[in-house]
Amino acid sequence: MALDDTDRTVVWRRRETPVGREPLPGDPVVEPVRAGDPTVNVNQPTSAYQPAPTYAPVVGPTATQLAVWRAQRIIYYIFGVIEAIILIRFILKLLAANTGSAFTQIVYNVSWVFVFPFNGVVPNFSSGGTVFEWFSLIALVVYALVSLGLARLIALLI
Repeated sequence: MALDDTDRTVVWRRRETPVGREPLPGDPVVEPVRAGDPTVNVNQPTSAYQPAPTYAPVVGPTATQLAVWRAQRIIYYIFGVIEAIILIRFILKLLAANTGSAFTQIVYNVSWVFVFPFNGVVPNFSSGGTVFEWFSLIALVVYALVSLGLARLIALLI
């Protein structure tokens, strides 16, 4: 890079001076120490008019907002696990999974806790060994709506 290159990086420095004294030619030159003060102009085109930069204060979330956000994440996680278990139950029933398998029994027993309130709402469709459980699908929709409702209710605290 040549010394007369106009696109080179320009670093502006100020002299360090004791309070109440003008800088002398032998005083050391130091970098600016103010936070947010631009010190380097990296290959930006120059113009005749450059407005002074304005710095808006950075405001982070409040403690209440963080608590609400965390509570919403917990609600979504818990209901997501519940819905995943119900969905696995629905797929296993649809595929006529072996009920003698330990995994299948665990999934059926755990998921029954969440789907039994919806049992009998609509009749199931069964053909051969496969079962299309409508009440499992209804449970999925209801739990999704409940999780959204609880998360919105908590958001009202803000």
